[in-house]
Amino acid sequence: MIQVLIDAVHQNWYVLLIPFIAGIIGYVTNVAAVYLMFHPIDFVGIPPYLGWQGVVPGAAVELAKFSTHLIETRLLKLSDLFEHFDPDTFVSEVRPALEEMVDRTLDDAAQKFAPQMWQNLDDNAKAMVRAQVLQQVEQVARDILADFAENIEDIISLRKIVISTIERNRPLMNEMFLSVGREEFRFVKNSGLWFGFLFGIPQFIVWIFYPKWWILPAAGVLVGYATNWLALKLIFEPKEPKRIGPFVLHGLFHKRQQEVAEEFAATVSQMILYPKNMVDFITNGESREVIEQILRKHFDALIDQYRQHPMAQMIFSQISEDELREEIYGRLDEELTREGGFLWTFVEKSVDVFSELSERMKKLDPEEFEGVLRPAFQKDEWKLIALGAVLGGIAGWMQVVYMFSETLLK
Repeated sequence: MIQVLIDAVHQNWYVLLIPFIAGIIGYVTNVAAVYLMFHPIDFVGIPPYLGWQGVVPGAAVELAKFSTHLIETRLLKLSDLFEHFDPDTFVSEVRPALEEMVDRTLDDAAQKFAPQMWQNLDDNAKAMVRAQVLQQVEQVARDILADFAENIEDIISLRKIVISTIERNRPLMNEMFLSVGREEFRFVKNSGLWFGFLFGIPQFIVWIFYPKWWILPAAGVLVGYATNWLALKLIFEPKEPKRIGPFVLHGLFHKRQQEVAEEFAATVSQMILYPKNMVDFITNGESREVIEQILRKHFDALIDQYRQHPMAQMIFSQISEDELREEIYGRLDEELTREGGFLWTFVEKSVDVFSELSERMKKLDPEEFEGVLRPAFQKDEWKLIALGAVLGGIAGWMQVVYMFSETLLK
């Protein structure tokens, strides 16, 4: 056998390159598979079948729905998070925002409706008015927050926020999966090199003893297929650590659960469920009506109460109740969308999205945890593996044509 190998090398030393070329084929096909999971963003070719669109951007909305289901049912169930919400504690935290709102609104309203009377008041009197108004506003804020917590699922729809964000920005789903699965995708790429080399050794031996034209293309198909399939398999299996002799096998993604949980939480909290995006959704959708109803209910009661106050009667005697309500509702509208305002602060501080997501995700069982990344691979996974096989076959055919054609002709 050794003599046969020596003779084959002497006849054409290129045979020594077969395992190395198989490694290159494995690497290139895996790199191509990962790239084509995410690119191109839009379909290129003649739809619906003659062309290609990245698997993830092509299924971005579907993947977003799957991820949202996991978030809503296991990670951020709003009804559970707000079950023990304490309005008193929260009002203490947002007191600076309330003070700023009261000062600004009171000064503007007094200057607009009773400028002379307001200017004639000394600082102590103004301070007393501010303190009394602030006290009432704080109580109203507690009542409003209690209503917010009770109706939180009507105000904040995580599903709609996530899906609408992805629909507007499909590349965002790419960023999420690439961030969360960074190590896994690197493994897929690099494993192609080593697996390809290992598969190339029997390919080398077979070619030495049976140098038929179809051997290398067929081997290329097998290498391209096997390296992609095996790499994807080892990412998720086994779900639990499994000892085989001195070795412990554990799916790469499952092994990194603690790290992945923090990466996923950071990605979601920074790219999707961040205050500005959530406030924009709340104030521009169906949720706005729910919030406005809650605000108007409590501020109508406050206005009715202040209409009976002697000083308020003096200050606002020149305007009708409708004008007063219109003025206050206008202020509330401005406050709803103001960065750093009451609603913004409520969204930002009521739930720590990063901490809640990461802590709960770390405790998921392997089956549920796998659902974070697995859908990106499962969606049209067969196409990626088949692509590896096709590219491997082409590379094998090129080996025959450019390296071993003379051997076959003899």
